[in-house]
Amino acid sequence: MRIAFFTQRDVLFNQISQKFEQVNISCTRFTNELAMIRFLQRNSASLVIFDATQIQISALATLTWRTCHFRTDVPLMMIGRSWDNAAIIEALEAGVDEIAVATASVEEITARAWRTLVRRGRLRVAERLTVGGYTIDRATRMLSFGEHHVSLTARELSLAWLLLKNAGTLMTRQQLANAVWGKDADLAGRSLEQHIYKLRSKLALDVRRGAQLKTIYSLGYVFVTDSHTVSEYRHPLASMAA
Repeated sequence: MRIAFFTQRDVLFNQISQKFEQVNISCTRFTNELAMIRFLQRNSASLVIFDATQIQISALATLTWRTCHFRTDVPLMMIGRSWDNAAIIEALEAGVDEIAVATASVEEITARAWRTLVRRGRLRVAERLTVGGYTIDRATRMLSFGEHHVSLTARELSLAWLLLKNAGTLMTRQQLANAVWGKDADLAGRSLEQHIYKLRSKLALDVRRGAQLKTIYSLGYVFVTDSHTVSEYRHPLASMAA
């Protein structure tokens, strides 16, 4: 059994990893989130612990990657400097499975992590997603709208699910590249553009249907319907690291 641990703090990592080594659970440390995502793509991990106490980035990339690849086997625990009601709600809505305050003892953090490990089999993801008249069935990798039914490749499914799930919110190129390809936007750029082009074609997106996949120049893409407006992009979990 292995834990992927994102932290900049040597002492915290050593203390937590020593606790888990006592029960034959190893901890692999990461100081770069994209490197951790690449590791999770190729290796199994029973839990991700994300320490957001000394940095201004959130676990959104990891959570987004987990969502669009339907990885119900990877629960995530976050450690934040401080928590208020709004931050806790944001974290839970974003998919964080357990929360710990930085002032908590090593014993409490370890106990919360262990509880998350025990609960890991209870994680579930939706089989279908319906937004703006479009329905995605992840089991069959089919997308339906009206009387039309089109098949999606694995990456088209991940990309479409992510864009529709976050309808009305700008998804940056970096977010999409990290989540779908596990790469930086510069490396995945050409493939991302090609997949966006194919999705627009398969979804038959145009103004007449009332749904659009808009390009926000140099930033990213946003799926909008008649009921959505484009919101200014921000990291949903940024307040936890503030």
